[in-house]
Amino acid sequence: MADDYKTGFGKPPKSCQWQKGQSGNPKGRPKTRSDMINDAAAILSEPVSARTPQGKTVSLDGFEASYLALCKKGLKGHVPSLIKAINIMLEIQPAVDAKDKNDRQRHDDIIARLEKMGVKTDGLKKCFGD
Repeated sequence: MADDYKTGFGKPPKSCQWQKGQSGNPKGRPKTRSDMINDAAAILSEPVSARTPQGKTVSLDGFEASYLALCKKGLKGHVPSLIKAINIMLEIQPAVDAKDKNDRQRHDDIIARLEKMGVKTDGLKKCFGD
């Protein structure tokens, strides 16, 4: 009966076949670029303790701490670090401006709804910078 097994295309010899329960890809699917970016973002978003020049300990996000280190290195005379810090600032600034504009619009909408309901909003306008 064992001699009746014929090898050929799509039928490897029994000695070369996968064992029952053994994966054909033991290392698994390789990580994609987006997985690596997500992992790096998770690591950089963790809080980091830093000490101010006055000796006070503050907690910063990893992004903030790395950007602060890059700026300090650039201000000490390392030109590539300074250029990179400026490029990051120029890339991020439009997003920060858009977020501020969106926040301002939300505040204005809330104040308008409250005024429509008859609530005095004089104190709120001062809080929001009007």
